[in-house]
Amino acid sequence: MHSVGESPGSWRGRHNRIPPDLVETVHSDVLRLAASNPSPVSIARQLSASYRLSFSPGTFRHWMIGDRKIQRRNVFKSEPSPALSYIVGANIGDGSALKKSWIVKLEVTDLDFAQAFNVKAAELFSHASPNKIMVKRFQVNRLPMYVVRYRSKQLVQLLKSPLQDLLKIATAFPCEFLRGIFDAEGHVDVGVTKEFHLAVGADNSNRQLLLRVKQLLGDLGIESRIKRKRKAGALMSIRGKSFIKRRDSYSVMIGRCADVKKFANEVGFSIHRKVQKLFDALSIIQSCEPRARPAEWKKLYGKVAGEWVRL
Repeated sequence: MHSVGESPGSWRGRHNRIPPDLVETVHSDVLRLAASNPSPVSIARQLSASYRLSFSPGTFRHWMIGDRKIQRRNVFKSEPSPALSYIVGANIGDGSALKKSWIVKLEVTDLDFAQAFNVKAAELFSHASPNKIMVKRFQVNRLPMYVVRYRSKQLVQLLKSPLQDLLKIATAFPCEFLRGIFDAEGHVDVGVTKEFHLAVGADNSNRQLLLRVKQLLGDLGIESRIKRKRKAGALMSIRGKSFIKRRDSYSVMIGRCADVKKFANEVGFSIHRKVQKLFDALSIIQSCEPRARPAEWKKLYGKVAGEWVRL
């Protein structure tokens, strides 16, 4: 009988890399078997037969004596899920997937959006708790940025898939995918003149993506239309930085009140300010006569830099 400190010898010079989604399971099996069998070689032989992989006795030895712990790995089952659908939608809008570092990152000004993305990522990876959200603070007159980061080669590779392949996975749970898109790219538009107008929309430069969004909304019984919002070459400004738009941008717009209500109930937002604005507008439409709606809205909201902000 070999001891824990034995040399693996010449048994199988080449060993398979343990698939990331099996590491924790194999680790548990090793510790269970080690309680009655102190030989890493014997355990490697036994598990190699069970999993049909060539395992390294040296790795098992480290696990058994406890001088090398397994890291919490960001892996997930390669199948559709509500969490994955939301992450794909949000990433298409505001996220980034970096091959160089294998990091998926969301950097936004809404803390509740960052929290929603963080919770979904933890759910996807079966973590007991989400990662810590980092904060980037700038000048006094600029909003802080909230940053969520997860290192996962598996997720980065999936998010870098061709759009059509990605949508086949994400749209298995359409409401979660749409909520991710609308959290990232969505807006609640209120027009106040002599009349009161309400619409919900989402913007993107990829018209094919928005056509798919329109189709998914239609499947939920929500009518929408697509229009061009800005032409390529238009001057834009985000957080005080100006740039020239290189591509045409489009909007998918939900305009009828019944459809907006259905959107609020079926899809909605994770971001409180968007939820609040939509709720307030729908409440005014439901409780006030048409001519009284503009005045009621102005009791709750005022214009700041062209945007309606709650007073």
